[in-house]
Amino acid sequence: MTSNLSTLRALVFLTLCSIAVATVEGAEGPNLLIENVYIENSEDETPADLANIRIRDGVLNLVSKDEIDADEDSRTLDAGGGYLLGILSVGAPAKFMILDEDPAADVMILLPTERHVVFAINEGTVLINQLMDPVPELPTPDEDDDEDQWAAYDPPPFALPNSIRSEKWNTWKSRWVDGVFISALALDRQWISQDEDSIAQFTDLAEDRERGTIRGWRFGAAGTINFDRPWLYNIAGAWNSFDRGFDSEDKDSNEFSFFDFSVDIPVGKAMILRVGKQKEPVNMDRSMTMIQIASQERYAAADAMFPTRNVGATLYGTAANERVAWAAGLFNDWLIEGESLGDSATQTVGRVTWLPLLSQDGTQLVHLGLGIRYTDAKQGLAYGSRPETGNMPRFVDTGTETGPFDAESSTLYNWELGFRRGRLWLMAEYSDNHIDAPDVGNPNFTGYHLSGTWSLTGEMRGYKNNRGVFSGLPVAQSVLQGGKGATELALRFSSIDLTDGLIAGGEMDIATLQFNWWLTTSLAVSLNYRRSWTDRFDLEGEMDAFVARVMLILQ
Repeated sequence: MTSNLSTLRALVFLTLCSIAVATVEGAEGPNLLIENVYIENSEDETPADLANIRIRDGVLNLVSKDEIDADEDSRTLDAGGGYLLGILSVGAPAKFMILDEDPAADVMILLPTERHVVFAINEGTVLINQLMDPVPELPTPDEDDDEDQWAAYDPPPFALPNSIRSEKWNTWKSRWVDGVFISALALDRQWISQDEDSIAQFTDLAEDRERGTIRGWRFGAAGTINFDRPWLYNIAGAWNSFDRGFDSEDKDSNEFSFFDFSVDIPVGKAMILRVGKQKEPVNMDRSMTMIQIASQERYAAADAMFPTRNVGATLYGTAANERVAWAAGLFNDWLIEGESLGDSATQTVGRVTWLPLLSQDGTQLVHLGLGIRYTDAKQGLAYGSRPETGNMPRFVDTGTETGPFDAESSTLYNWELGFRRGRLWLMAEYSDNHIDAPDVGNPNFTGYHLSGTWSLTGEMRGYKNNRGVFSGLPVAQSVLQGGKGATELALRFSSIDLTDGLIAGGEMDIATLQFNWWLTTSLAVSLNYRRSWTDRFDLEGEMDAFVARVMLILQ
């Protein structure tokens, strides 16, 4: 057996090359779900695993022994118990073939290959496909089997750890825990121009801020704890001593801070419980990662009113065939902040999203969402935001530096409206914060943004139905594959008003134009121009900022 497998490995590359030159008729599209394929264990002589494989835009997205939901625009193929030959690397262009017989039992079935190859894909392009669509009527699984599925959320890329051969140094596998080390580094260079009123408001910022900076260095690990129904874990932190790390808050000892330490626990068939330090599920912009949003920085109201992370528990679920997604959470950070539970503020949050329009091919959709956040404000309230530029002071501020104001409670509503049609993505959010604080006139703070992106290279942003969240721009063909990467133009207008009642935190509007270029999935360059108008201190200042960013990602 071992000798045969060694021979197979030596023949894989030559076999794929011979297939690549063949003339193929009727090649399939790049979005596929391949079911019922055997994957040999390359590390020992245990039996092959029967698995399912999902390919998105020609890129290997997921390998799992569990059932995988097909995307709206993908085709499902039944491998019928065929045997996969190739190297599976999640996140890389798919490159493997499926044989109708087990090559480990008889290596000679590879000679000649055309008799036994039923499917072949090379660098994300399907070369041979003789697989059939699955039978529509499938037997109903036992109730116990249902409990083992990942219906509530996408299974991790490590759901089949013993059948994914990876040469990457940053992955590890064991009987109990699998994982991958991830890291992201953002390097900025910014140029600033202020008018006289802006300089009077915030001093001449170009003197010490017009330079190159390390915007942030974030790193961590994610993976599975391998119970019968695996748990997902996520640990992430940032080194903030340069200027200001991803999503970090200013601290006196601004060095290292943990962003996330959480576990996702399956609950029933269609829910997940996330426990630990995590994002509050309240709005779209915060739910997306920094590398997925339309601009380099989050819009001002999200930066001011929605916390970066909090400690608590969130229950996620879906309904109406995943056209509705919901989340509900309870948070209190007393445990890590050294406060007593009775003195620390408690937050209750919830969010629900709905797709009233979803085209049959999945390329067009309309997204509606509502998020609510309530806090008892036991520790007071303070809000502030920078002009959507990382290395800047807060242009609008109710007291994040001088101290919070007393309040009885705060109820924050966030409305969402999104639209996607192929390469076009439009997004709008409106935040309305009602504060019960009689001593300062019960202020009402608001903010919004209108955003739009257009993929110049034709890629379509994804949508996570199980979270009600848009994802980033995929890279169909990187520069390493002879392509152009993925390019995108983005526009955004945002506004925030922190002046109401007896609070004069200021008002700010920001217009943004950005160009994004993902050379590969691990290397991106963005150019961002912002113009801001700030009404504060009885002055109306204007500022122009141009920021060039290079981002490196290890994944």
